[in-house]
Amino acid sequence: MLKYIIKRLLWIIPVLIGVTVIVFTILYFSPGDPAYLALGDNATPEAVEAYRIEMGINGTYWERLGRTLMGLLQGDLGLSYRSRTPVLDELIVRFKVTFNISAWSILLGIVLGIFFGIVSALKQNTVWDSLATGCALFGISMPMFWQGLMLILVFSVWLGWLPASGYGSSWKQMIMPVIALGVNSSATIMRTTRSSMLEVMRQDYIRTAKAKGQSYWVVVLRHALKNAMIPIVTVIGLQLGVLLAGSIVTEVIFSVAGVGKYLVDSLNARDYAAVQGCVLLIAFVSAVLNLIVDVIYTYIDPRMKTMYESTKVFSLSKKGAKKDV
Repeated sequence: MLKYIIKRLLWIIPVLIGVTVIVFTILYFSPGDPAYLALGDNATPEAVEAYRIEMGINGTYWERLGRTLMGLLQGDLGLSYRSRTPVLDELIVRFKVTFNISAWSILLGIVLGIFFGIVSALKQNTVWDSLATGCALFGISMPMFWQGLMLILVFSVWLGWLPASGYGSSWKQMIMPVIALGVNSSATIMRTTRSSMLEVMRQDYIRTAKAKGQSYWVVVLRHALKNAMIPIVTVIGLQLGVLLAGSIVTEVIFSVAGVGKYLVDSLNARDYAAVQGCVLLIAFVSAVLNLIVDVIYTYIDPRMKTMYESTKVFSLSKKGAKKDV
C-alpha cells in the first residue's frame, strides 16, 4: 500500500505539468496585455518592457513556458502582477479560508446526507421518504449563486440575524457560506446513501444477521451501512472537488477572501500568474483528495486491499514467466 501511495503521489507531478501547459497556453493567447493593465495605457514602451522583464513575462511563448515549468519544479509560482508578491504566499493565506469553509461544508453535507439517506431507505415509500427525497431534489436543483442570494435576502436583509459578507471577524460569517456549499453536497450524498442502503438491505447476509437475533440498529449501522459505504465514499470524494469549484461562486457572493475570490479578481485584472497558481492549487488538492478516497476504500472494504495484492502477485508472476521463457 505504501508503494501504491508513493506511486500515486509521483503521478501528480505530470498531472500538474500538463495542467500548467494547458492553462499557460490559454492565458498566453488571451486578449489583453498585463503590462499595460498594470501601468496604464499612457505608459512608455521602455517602462512596459522593464515591467515585463521584472515580472518574467517577456520573450517568446516557449521561453515563457520554459521559465514557468522550471519555476513549478522549484516550487515557485511566480509573482503576482498586481501586488508584486509571490503567488504562493498569497495562496497559502487564502487557502486556509477556503479550507475552513469547505471542511465545515462537507461535514454538514456528510451528516445531513447520510442521516436522511438512512431514514429515507428505512422508511421507503412513506411520508418521510417522500419528504427527504423531495428536499434532496430541491437541493440539487437550486443553483448555488441563487441559494446564496436567497440566504442573504432572508437572514441578512429581512431577519438581520447574520452578516451578509466578510470572513474572520465573527463565527456568524461562516454560517451562510457553509450552508450554501453544504446543502447541495448533502442532497447528492443523501440520494446515493438511500439507493446504496436499499440495495444492501435486500442482501442475504442482512436477513441472516436479523435471524441471529441481532438488534435492529446493529444490523443497520454495523452490517448494512458499512457495506453501503463504498459508493457513498466515492460520492463524498467527488463532492470535495465540487466544493472547491463551488467555493469560487460562494466566495464572490459572500465577499470571502479565499482562493475562489482571488481567482476571479485575478482574472478580471489579467493577473495570469495568480490565475495559474489558483488552478494548479485546485488541481493538486483534487488529486490528493482522490488518493485519500482510494486509501479509505481499503479500510472500509478489505476486499479492495486483497484485489490490489492479487493484482500485484499476478504482475510479478507474469514477469517471472517471461524471464523463464
